[in-house]
Amino acid sequence: MTLPDLEAQFAHASTEHTHHRDQHLGIVACREALAAARAGNYGVGAVLVDPKGNILEHSRNSVFFPHFRSDFHAEMLALNSSLEPCPMCMARLLMAGVQTVKFLAYDELAGMVNQRQQFPIAWKRLWERQEFVQADVSESLKQFARDVFSLNLETCRQKLLSR
Repeated sequence: MTLPDLEAQFAHASTEHTHHRDQHLGIVACREALAAARAGNYGVGAVLVDPKGNILEHSRNSVFFPHFRSDFHAEMLALNSSLEPCPMCMARLLMAGVQTVKFLAYDELAGMVNQRQQFPIAWKRLWERQEFVQADVSESLKQFARDVFSLNLETCRQKLLSR
């Protein structure tokens, strides 16, 4: 899939009328993910909301651009995500005590939600006080989140390997 294809896919997904309660937050997260991909980063966006659903912060992955910062994952910058959290972001979310973490798409390569049994016991105890769930968004928005993450995946891996 190309960047113009993804832009068209996002335009369609972001304008569809749905009854999904997290759709508007998913659109913001995906807009950030698309901006990250345009800049040559991993296509991951994040949104931090208060308990009433008001957006407090939004961010995007910035690991490679404008300069290399391995800790500039979208979740690290905003603490809620378009993609299932990786091990580093999961630990940060657990330590921060964020009560509910919603993500649009599962990360089959590095996602930790379905791998929680592999965490040490102390981390598992932290997990008990929090909820990690897939957001209630349309299938087209979930697909967009997977596709935008995949756009620069191999290029970003090569950048990491060359460091």
